[in-house]
Amino acid sequence: MVTIYVEGGGNSDYTRTTCREGFARYCEKSCPPNRRPKIVACGSRQQAFDRFKIDVGRIRAGHLCVLLVDSEGPVTAGNSPVVYLQAHDKWLFPPLQNNRIFLMVQAMEAWFLADRTALAAYYGTEFRANGLPGDERHIEAIPKDDLEPSLVNASRNTKTKGQYHKTRHAFTLLAEIDPRKVEAGSPYAAEFHAFLRTL
Repeated sequence: MVTIYVEGGGNSDYTRTTCREGFARYCEKSCPPNRRPKIVACGSRQQAFDRFKIDVGRIRAGHLCVLLVDSEGPVTAGNSPVVYLQAHDKWLFPPLQNNRIFLMVQAMEAWFLADRTALAAYYGTEFRANGLPGDERHIEAIPKDDLEPSLVNASRNTKTKGQYHKTRHAFTLLAEIDPRKVEAGSPYAAEFHAFLRTL
């Protein structure tokens, strides 16, 4: 059994459910048929790490734990997620054995910017894709602080959905975007997808 502890979902049952469902639909596009992991929406990054660390400490045969969190900043190419998080967050990891750590660089919203076609389809004709920053083939280079504001600005005049709102839109969008486009623009996402294909 594979359990993925993800950052996101806040503190309400509703938002954690939508977070879990969004990540499940996203991940299943890269998994072999009938090999879907269990998704646990944990809330904050710290809560995700704490849940992951507790579960790694429980020795259960055939159970694999995975942590997936935002990097919250740029990551040097080739730097392992564990090394990065130890330095950036001062997290002390237990012996991981086969358990895995993955990063969304620099945050989950960067993944949306890799599939601007899906964004335009979701928001409709008023969506201003040309106002989005960076290049969809290099989404890890887009500063975290530019991600959410650019989505809000590009969707500001859309009539059906309204401007981007993390709680209302993020996990629905996550379910809609194409992982192949995300991995083409993010080496760290490509590592996560490669892992999902081995399940």
